[in-house]
Order: sequence, then structure tokens, then C-alpha cells
Amino acid sequence: MSLPGQIDASIVTLSYRGDFDYCRLLCQSLDAFAKGLSHRLFVPAQDEELFSVLATPDRTIGFERDLLPFWLLKLPMPGPRLRQLLRLPRRNLYLNLRGAPIRGWIAQQIMKIEAGAQSPTEIVVHMDSDGVFIRPLTREMLVNAQGLVRFYRNPAAETRATHVLWREVACRLLNVDPNSINPGDYINFCVVWRRSIVRRMIERIEKVAGTDWRVVLAREPHFSEYTLYGVFVESLGIEAAGHFAAEQSQVHAIWDIEPETPQEEDEFIDGLETHHIALLIQSTARMPFGKRLELLERAKGRARNMATD
Repeated sequence: MSLPGQIDASIVTLSYRGDFDYCRLLCQSLDAFAKGLSHRLFVPAQDEELFSVLATPDRTIGFERDLLPFWLLKLPMPGPRLRQLLRLPRRNLYLNLRGAPIRGWIAQQIMKIEAGAQSPTEIVVHMDSDGVFIRPLTREMLVNAQGLVRFYRNPAAETRATHVLWREVACRLLNVDPNSINPGDYINFCVVWRRSIVRRMIERIEKVAGTDWRVVLAREPHFSEYTLYGVFVESLGIEAAGHFAAEQSQVHAIWDIEPETPQEEDEFIDGLETHHIALLIQSTARMPFGKRLELLERAKGRARNMATD
């Protein structure tokens, strides 16, 4: 989709066969609420036939291999159900010809950064495959009147140990003094980047380390791509990076605490606000798929009613 005012946008999603049913819902919602928007969906090569039914003139199916260097090789693993029975990791493992093997979680983050750097559009919207749009995605939700691009930033510093560690790692990789930037958190379920800033971030990592950025990140057992980008934007200055800070999440999410009673489900639906354009129920949630569909329809109904009030 070409957004008026010199800047284009596209959506990037990484998925795999275990999340196919959720990803199909995301694609259906994009067809309904973001028609004409370019959607790049990347999956393992062995899942090509399954995901091919989701391809449209606006949606291309790419492969993980397109986003990884030749020296990162996915190790063969059984399907999701057998993994669960054998208590194997849900994520894949990758053989690293330039170091120790890495978890699929690390490879996925490298792929997201590469997808941002390769993007055919300046605005890159990362959307997880278990999210669903429930309202139209408009230019005003991504770009303000001054042409600055949305940058999610929760000004309250995240105190969980993992988030603190991710911030420390980002500062080290980017050679940024932690005391020189404001505290905050950048983790969300619909995150907007600028391709030009992703490329500058890659250049900074390589300048600091003196080697390929992918080699650098493959050595890190813990990091967050969103924190890395967020810290880099902060180090440049948010407006200088072509962004404006937005504190409200655009996604109403069920993440680590699931509703277990009808009352809790009602409370979740009632929590939907006008700035929420998408709903996310984590794919690892124990919620039956039928219940997920029911909550989605209720959320869409509430969104329609709010629009007419």
C-alpha cells in the first residue's frame, strides 16, 4: 500500500505450520482491513505448499532461507505434536558454522532484522502470526502529520530480568551509554520500524564489532530485536530517526494470563479500546481454537459498536 506523503508501508510476518490456523486468521483480517497493503509472509521451505493457499496479489510467501546466511542451517526436527510428546523445544535449533548452535528464537530475531533491511518499503510493520486485525489500518495509525513514523515506547522501564538484560545487551552491541538514553521498553505485538534506520543499526553493530552483524547476534544467547532497534532509535534521537513516540499499544492481547471464566472473558472484551486495531491471543495459549474464534467475533462486534456510538 502506498501511503500518501512519500512513505510506503508493508507488513512482515514469520510463521510455520504449527501456527497455520492462526496465520490464516491474520491473513483474512488483513484482506478485510488492510486491502492493498503489501504483506510478506516468511515460512520454512517445507511449509510452502501448506501456506501457498494464503498467497494473493498483495501477499507473497517467502522462505526463512531468504533471510538467513548460508552458515546458519536449520537442524531436522519432528512436527509440533511429536515435539510436545517428546518434550523437545517448540522452537527449532540451527547449526551455526561460525560458532555454537543457536536457538530458533535467536534465528527468528535475526530474520526479522533482515526482513526489515530487505523491505521494499520504508515503513515495516512487524505483526505476529497469532494476531488478528479488527479495525482498518490507516495511514494516520502509522504516520503523523509531520511525516514521522510511529515508534512504540513504554516510558516506564521494564524491571523483569530478561528485559533489563536485553537493554544491557543492546547498549553493549551498539556502544551506547545506558545513562545517555531514557529508560523505557519497546516490546509489543505490532511494532513499526523504518527500513533506513534498520540499515543504519546494522552498520553500527558491524562498526562496533568489526564483523558481520549476523555473526555478532548469533553469539548472543539473549537479546531482543525490538529492544535493539528501540535503543538505537533513542541513541539517535526519536525525531532525528524519523519517528514519533507512541505509548499506547495498538494490540489488545492475551499473553501470559488467560481468561478462565465467562466473567474474565467479558472483562477482556470490555477492555478493548478505540486505539486497539488488532487482537492477539498467544499461539501457545491453552484456549481451544473455537473459543479463540468466539472471542475474536465478540471483539470485532465491540469494535463495530464503538465505531457507531
